[in-house]
Amino acid sequence: MQRLTNWIHGGDITAFIFFNRSRKFPVTDFLMPIITNLGGVTCSIILSVSLLVSKNSFWYKSGVHLATSLMISHLIVQLFKKFLPRLRPYQALQNVYTGPKLYKDASFPSGHSTAAFCTATVFSITLPALSVLFFLLALLVAVSRVYLGMHYPSDITAGAVLGVVIAVLMA
Repeated sequence: MQRLTNWIHGGDITAFIFFNRSRKFPVTDFLMPIITNLGGVTCSIILSVSLLVSKNSFWYKSGVHLATSLMISHLIVQLFKKFLPRLRPYQALQNVYTGPKLYKDASFPSGHSTAAFCTATVFSITLPALSVLFFLLALLVAVSRVYLGMHYPSDITAGAVLGVVIAVLMA
């Protein structure tokens, strides 16, 4: 079992290094800190509240779904972070490229990825014709978390799965 754990951890670090160190371009250095905010708490709250105050019942219903899904998924994220603390890559590895905002809480799972995939799932249920767009945007948010040195690939994968599962269960 230890060999499997070591193999998974080694692959996680290798994939992290690939996305964090070897794919640097001025345009991505500029865009990734912006993209990552789409999965942040401010954007999630603004989006949820905007839908909840809508006079249109279609959008209001989506707002309830989104707000409920985000709240439950983030409670689960916080439990994982408390009981399975993992140092963020920039805290555990050397020569990590980081963005302007450094978080100090635990790395596992990625809350930004959870929010992005939760939101993509809710909007895909609401507007299925745009599902590919929603999930591509969520994937960009998740990759930005690795790019900015905040998460390992396994953190964003766990967050993505959590976000999708909770949003589907709440539908």
